[in-house]
Amino acid sequence: MDIRLSIVGLVRFSVLTPTYYSEKFATLADTAAHLFAPDRMELRFRVFERLCLRSLLRQSDQGFHLIVLTAEDMPEPYLERLSRLLEPADNITLMPVGPGVHYKMLKQGYNAVPTEGATHRLMFRLDDDDAVDLDYIARNRRLATGMIPLQGESTPFILANNRGIYLRRSEGPQGVQDEIFDACEKAPLSVGAALVAPVGYGGNPYRYNHRRYAQHWNVVSDISTPGFLRTIHGDNKSRPAQMGITHKMSEAEIAAALDRHFAMTPDQLRAVLP
Repeated sequence: MDIRLSIVGLVRFSVLTPTYYSEKFATLADTAAHLFAPDRMELRFRVFERLCLRSLLRQSDQGFHLIVLTAEDMPEPYLERLSRLLEPADNITLMPVGPGVHYKMLKQGYNAVPTEGATHRLMFRLDDDDAVDLDYIARNRRLATGMIPLQGESTPFILANNRGIYLRRSEGPQGVQDEIFDACEKAPLSVGAALVAPVGYGGNPYRYNHRRYAQHWNVVSDISTPGFLRTIHGDNKSRPAQMGITHKMSEAEIAAALDRHFAMTPDQLRAVLP
């Protein structure tokens, strides 16, 4: 089987839509006021630049394309700032979109990258405040290429990174505390989740809630390496929960894993959050 794989990722950066955050805000204006509040924007830029974007710019395999989906209505200084951050990378495209149906925007983003003779696409998702390990693209390329003949060339399937490291900020009687700990999830996580499918397949990894992937697609769970860094802080849209094994690695083991797989120290990771 001649497998030609196109790898496309999508990151949402403060996308404005009436069908996202609708459970929290009554109007689009209320949503925009929240999304583009100066304090929030400073947090999102800081974490995006120091964690998410950093991990993608340092991938050992740069044979992928990333769409950064954002809002046309984002205040101009922020839009220009985001454009400057992404400009040096030839394989990253900033895609401002107007308010519309959320999932249609996501489909538009993935479909903006030409397939150029590919037989299959690997479409991955990543939030702007999380990261994947530096061999993520290379490892998932190998997994996808090996699994396509086994699954059947017309069968879509998910590659899930279920082992990784969390940075969790909490506030208690002693003030703000940042905790770094390991986790091995029992259900697919959103960070770096990828859908592998034939070119022309209509779905993408945002189609279903990531915890329910196994109800809709075959799922391959990869726990061979710490594949993700996930941050938990005051501006998470969802309610992050660890559904699996946690706190099994020592501080020294976590430091070694951060160095090997993310080229970071624990202090650098803690400094991601202001």
